[in-house]
Amino acid sequence: MKVILLYAPFCTPTMMPYSLSYLKNFLENNLNIETKCLDLNAKFHTLKFPKLYAELKAIKEMNQYNLLLFAKLLETLERQSREIYSENNWNVVESKAPEFLKELVEQITREKPDLVAFSLVYSSQCFYAKALLQALTEKGIPCIVGGPAANSKIKAICPYLKNEVELVEYIAKNFEKKSFTPMQKVISSKFLKYKEENYNCGTIPDFSDYVMENYFTLEKMIPLKTCSTCFYKQCTFCTHFADVPYLEYNIENIRKTIVQSKAKYVYFVDDMIAKNRLVELAEMLKPLNVKWWCQLRPTKDLIGVLKELQASGLHTVSWGVESGNQRILDVMKKGTQVEIAAQVLQESHAAGIKNAAYIMFGFPTETKEEFLDTINFLKQNENAVDLVTTSIFGLQKGGKVYANPEAFGVAQITETERTVLDTSITYTTSIGMQREDARDMRRRYIKTIKNIEKFPRVLNYFKEQVLLW
Repeated sequence: MKVILLYAPFCTPTMMPYSLSYLKNFLENNLNIETKCLDLNAKFHTLKFPKLYAELKAIKEMNQYNLLLFAKLLETLERQSREIYSENNWNVVESKAPEFLKELVEQITREKPDLVAFSLVYSSQCFYAKALLQALTEKGIPCIVGGPAANSKIKAICPYLKNEVELVEYIAKNFEKKSFTPMQKVISSKFLKYKEENYNCGTIPDFSDYVMENYFTLEKMIPLKTCSTCFYKQCTFCTHFADVPYLEYNIENIRKTIVQSKAKYVYFVDDMIAKNRLVELAEMLKPLNVKWWCQLRPTKDLIGVLKELQASGLHTVSWGVESGNQRILDVMKKGTQVEIAAQVLQESHAAGIKNAAYIMFGFPTETKEEFLDTINFLKQNENAVDLVTTSIFGLQKGGKVYANPEAFGVAQITETERTVLDTSITYTTSIGMQREDARDMRRRYIKTIKNIEKFPRVLNYFKEQVLLW
C-alpha cells in the first residue's frame, strides 16, 4: 500500500513541512506501507515564480551584500504572492480551477497512491486543498484530511482524522487487503506492526522526500517540535493548545532528526519551551554546531541561563511580549511582568541573542493609553529589539474570550457564513478601543516600530530566515 502525505498551497515556501515529516516516520514505524511526502505548496511557487527562483539560485555565497539581495527577493515574493494567493482563492470560491491544478494533480496520480492524506496547518491552505480534494475524488482516489486548519467545509468532502494514531487505525481498518506482508502475526490488521496500546512513538521526523531546490531559501532549515503542546495553557487569546496533553518528545530522537537531516539551522515551532527543557536541549545541541530559533515568554526563570543557551547555538528568540501594559498582560493571563520582560530582553541582547518581539494590539478593553504603553516599552528597549511582529487580536472559537465574552468586555459577536472557510467572527467591545481603532493606531505608529527594527521587516513573514542574519 502507498500513502501520499500532502501539503497544499498556500503558505510561505521557505520551510519544509514538519507535519508531513512527522507523519511519514510515525506511519512507517507502525505500518508495513510505503509513504511519500509531497509539498505541493513549494512546487506551486517554483511553477509560478521561475524568475525569482533563478535569481535566488544565482546567489552563491553568504555575505552581507547577498543577504540584502535575498531580503529584496523575499520582499518581491511576498508582494507578488499576496495577489496570486487572492486570485486563486477566488477561483476556488467561484468553482473555477486554480492555477496549475492539472499539473499538481498529475504529480499526485503519477505516484499511484492508494490514499492521499492532507495536512492542513493554515486556513490559507483550505482553498487549494478543496480544489485538489474534489479533483482526486473525481478520479476515485481516496483522501483524508487532518491538521488544525481543517474546517467543517473541508471535513464535508472527505473523512477527518484528529491525529497520527487515528490515521494508523484508519489505514489498518480500511486498507487491510493491501498488506505487503500477509503472513505477519498482528491483532487488528495484516500490516499493523503493534497492538494499539503499544504504538511505536519513537518518531524521528523524516525530511528526505523534499526537493531542496523547491524552497525559497539560501540554506536548508528544518522545523521541529520538542513537545506536544504548550505547557502553560493559560493565555486567554490562544486556541493552539486545545485539549492536547503536554508531552515532551525524546531528546535523543530530536538529536537523531537533526543529524539525519544534515541541516545546520533548526526552527523550533513549539509555542513555548519550559526552562528545564531548554537547558536539556542546549546540552544536546551544542556539539551539533547548529543555529536555532525558538519562542518563549519573557519570564524571570530565564534570567541567568540565556548565555548558556546562546553558547549552544541559540540565535534568535521570538518573545511573547504582547503588551507593555501590566493590566492588559494580566487580562491576557500572560503570566509576565513588564519590568521582568524588559530585563529578559536586555539580558538576552547582552548574551548575543537576537530578539524578536510579538506584540498584540487591540486585546478587548485595551485603551489608546495602554496601546501607547506598548509603544513606549518598545522605544525604551529599542537597543535590545531586532524585530517587531505585530498582530491585531481576533476573536476565535475555542478561545477563552469567545467562551466568556462578557468577562472581556465583548458586547456583541457577529458570525458570517463563508464559502470555503468557517464563519467569519466580528465583535464590538463595551470598553476600550474597537478593533478598527487598534488598526488605526498601529498604522499611525508603524514608522516608529520600523525605526526600532534592525532586521529587514520582511522577516516577519519568513520568520525562520532570521537564522541567516
